[in-house]
Amino acid sequence: MLSFFPKRERREFNYVPRYYDPQKEAWERKKAARGLDSELSEEEKLRIRLRTKWGRDVDSGDVKNKSLGFSKIRTLCIVAFCIFAVYVVFFTPLVENCVEMFLKIGGR
Repeated sequence: MLSFFPKRERREFNYVPRYYDPQKEAWERKKAARGLDSELSEEEKLRIRLRTKWGRDVDSGDVKNKSLGFSKIRTLCIVAFCIFAVYVVFFTPLVENCVEMFLKIGGR
């Protein structure tokens, strides 16, 4: 078959899955936090030391609880804003005054 544009061959990905053991990683982090010999890189060891010094241990769940609290506060603020907007629109003459003002300006 004759074509103007040649077909490209398929590209294949050379993905090699790796085994992930969360218990082993947690053990390695605990060893690194205590200063014992571990298989982690120096960068990871530094991160763990900083987290423990600052009191933000990821494994204990402190960070997750803080983000959950922020999410609740954000939801509460959104609900309060919606209630305030409904109050302003339906129970104050502000919207009526704005509409009358725009009608006066447009009617000139």
